[in-house]
Amino acid sequence: MEKLLRAIFGIKDKDIKFPYRKKDFLLTETERRFYEVLNQLSQRHNVLLFAKVRLEDLLLTYGNGHERFSSRNRIKSRHVDFLLCSKETISPLIAIELDDSSHNNEDRIERDNFVDKALQSAGLPILHVKVKSFYDLKELENLITKTLNNNF
Repeated sequence: MEKLLRAIFGIKDKDIKFPYRKKDFLLTETERRFYEVLNQLSQRHNVLLFAKVRLEDLLLTYGNGHERFSSRNRIKSRHVDFLLCSKETISPLIAIELDDSSHNNEDRIERDNFVDKALQSAGLPILHVKVKSFYDLKELENLITKTLNNNF
């Protein structure tokens, strides 16, 4: 359809504006500090660590046409902060959300509840970790292990 409209109106690629600029950083300073701790754990346990993974890349939707389309729309613009995956298969093991004060807002609580239920229904554990100025490696390791039912 877009190609047809371009042809009709004589729009060429050089006429299209691309109003984009590279972000300076993928992670905020708070997320980066937490990432560094998770990275230490991922190396220790021989798993892969990913940041800002879209739910649409983690979850399959099913059902009839409308139901599937609706389900996909509810997840397509959402992501989890961090994801640990099996190094051998790159299979998702656990999603991790870093919760700052914004997670106390009503709309964010609603979003978190939806994401938690979606991941739970798909069989992917999620762990919420409160933002701290310092993360104890052993404490975080224990939280992940507990969430993964002692399989970390």
